[in-house]
Amino acid sequence: MNLNRVINILDMPDLTLRLHFTRKRGTCYISYSPSIEPELQSELIGLIKEHLRRFRELDQIGFSPVGYREETIEFCTCDYVNNYNDVVTSYNEENLDREPLDDDIINRLNFYCLELTFIEEEVEKKIRFFRRVTRFKKLTSKGFFGWIRDNSFNKVDSNLLGIDGEVDIIVYEEEMLILNHISLERIFSLAEQYLEKAQTAIDFIRNADRISNFEQFENDCLNDRRVARILTKMLTEEARLENCFENFANVVNVIEIFELDIDIDNSEIPKIIYSNKEQLMDVIRLVRDSYYKSIINERKGIDDGI
Repeated sequence: MNLNRVINILDMPDLTLRLHFTRKRGTCYISYSPSIEPELQSELIGLIKEHLRRFRELDQIGFSPVGYREETIEFCTCDYVNNYNDVVTSYNEENLDREPLDDDIINRLNFYCLELTFIEEEVEKKIRFFRRVTRFKKLTSKGFFGWIRDNSFNKVDSNLLGIDGEVDIIVYEEEMLILNHISLERIFSLAEQYLEKAQTAIDFIRNADRISNFEQFENDCLNDRRVARILTKMLTEEARLENCFENFANVVNVIEIFELDIDIDNSEIPKIIYSNKEQLMDVIRLVRDSYYKSIINERKGIDDGI
């Protein structure tokens, strides 16, 4: 995404800004759209521009569920996020919840979106800025906020929400620019998506038919968040999945070289004997072909790169 282009759009005249607060209930997203005073709209746009300028020089790399690299920002398509369209659909006028935003609802909100509409070449376009909700629960549970008027301190009776102009995710022209890795996962509930993707990857491994006690292996994979992320990443490395255990003699060799606590069933079709969860990461690394020996010094290593 061209971040300078986004910043330039924020300088355009006649911008329209809408604010959507969203909470998740079960598998549904419920959104509320309070109005914003024009002066506050201008202030928010200024804060966003100031924040985005910090990221202009950073390299942009593809999003990885396994982790992120320092001094980079990530991107992905909107199609990558299964729940994105559900969130945006909740912003439609006919779907908005008109219930007043009382304290109970405020405490359930998960994130907000600043939706910017502009006209370019007589076409209406949108940029969406997502941010996880900032609450002030710690202070409001043991103290309170207030303001000073006429040299008198007055208590704020309602729970507070913070909008600071910082941005976690930008969506423009069907692309997401991710300024905060964990926020993409939290806002769009990617943990559920990772489980679905992990199951698809596990099906590839099942088809290879090289792991005994596969049901336990599958259950352990799906109950380990780190492994679910790795399996999700492996779907972008589909050739590795399709060819996993293809050269099984090399698998046995790696087990011996790295002295892995894994036994082999040497029946007609040799298989890895999966016994317990302590073996899980070693088996996943075998599937991913993560073990290596350097050419020059024959140095042994493990590539767990993102």
